[in-house]
Order: sequence, then structure tokens, then C-alpha cells
Amino acid sequence: MPVRERYLFICTNRRKDDDPRGSCAAKGSEKIADDLKVALGKLGVAKKVRACKSSCLDMCEAGVSILVTGSAGEAGVFYGHVKPEDVEEIAKATAEGRIVDRLRVPASVASPHENLGGVGGQAPPDDGAKDG
Repeated sequence: MPVRERYLFICTNRRKDDDPRGSCAAKGSEKIADDLKVALGKLGVAKKVRACKSSCLDMCEAGVSILVTGSAGEAGVFYGHVKPEDVEEIAKATAEGRIVDRLRVPASVASPHENLGGVGGQAPPDDGAKDG
């Protein structure tokens, strides 16, 4: 069974159009997930980094959300308000083991969801970045 160095879990949850929380799928996350897979393939790192479609990550307030985790059990990092134009940057940074700081959801927002994914049992450090 292959184990990758990093995983990108892209929320592709879809809710009814009138749900006040909205949904990542309605904001284009399914295409972003597909485009990330293609971008990782073009970089030649698909055996190192895997993009996976996910159900709800409970980050509805952060728009299209992605959880970046590693196979070594380090704490995950949430990205929020991801747009199609961010795909190439996310793919390259993840392949290089870096974080795209401008997309990072601050720990003050992500902390209530720290148990998601069971990665290290801790939220990412709060670097003072502003959400949005």
C-alpha cells in the first residue's frame, strides 16, 4: 500500500442551495480537486502527494477548504477561500513541503476543528495571519 508524504483533502461537500452554511461544492471545490490532481501529475509528484476529495471538513465559513496533512503525523494545516487560480501554487508548495501562508486559515478559526483527520491532535500554530 503506497503511503504518500502529503495529502490534500479537498472538501467537496454539497448542501441544498438554500442552506445558510453554503457548501464547498457549490463554490467550485470539485473542479479544484480535479485540477489539483492534474497539477500534481504534471509536476511528477503524484506518488509523493495525493489530492483526495473529502466530505465536509466543518470549515464552511472559510469557503472552499483544504486540509493539508502529512503521513508522519504532524499537525494539519487548513487552507480557506481557495480559488482555481490557487491550484498551481498549492500543488507546487505541497510538493516542496511548504505552506501557502496567504491561504492558511488561522488557528483561531481552525482550532474548534482540530480533531478532524486525527493528525497529531493539535491545530496549526497561529501565525497571526488574517483569514480572507
